[in-house]
Amino acid sequence: MAKQKGFNISIFISSFFYTGFFPYAPGTAGSVAAFLLYISILRFLNPYYYIALCVFTFIMGVYFSSGAEKISGMKDPSFIVIDETVGYLTVMIGVLGFPFSILYAVYGFILFRFFDILKPFPVRYIDKNVEGGLGVMLDDVVAALFSIVVLRFIITLTAHI
Repeated sequence: MAKQKGFNISIFISSFFYTGFFPYAPGTAGSVAAFLLYISILRFLNPYYYIALCVFTFIMGVYFSSGAEKISGMKDPSFIVIDETVGYLTVMIGVLGFPFSILYAVYGFILFRFFDILKPFPVRYIDKNVEGGLGVMLDDVVAALFSIVVLRFIITLTAHI
């Protein structure tokens, strides 16, 4: 990416407050930031507010990721991590209504990173074929849906142990 002069809101938001510029595994760094935000603050939100926040952040991510792609001249540059942030937070929608468990939060993190990196169909298809900010964001939300299914299965299996 060309050196930017001054503040740019698209870069700021799409990199999740510059988390995406972490020098090693920026996608994982974005997911870690979301994990920390979830366990420290967001888990206390009313479920309806939590879902609304996820939807709002997804929409912002589509808009600002599109801008960041234009500024950088790259398709889905690695510094864009708002998609990983929304992806992890979407996974945690799957545990709304359950008492908080750090294990669920950790399992959700591991599962999301697994499906985000593996990109099973249709995640990879979306990643390769949906353009702009929508493509940046949508593949991670679909990976989150895979994660929710497996996480709920794990919760069901371990509920009686």
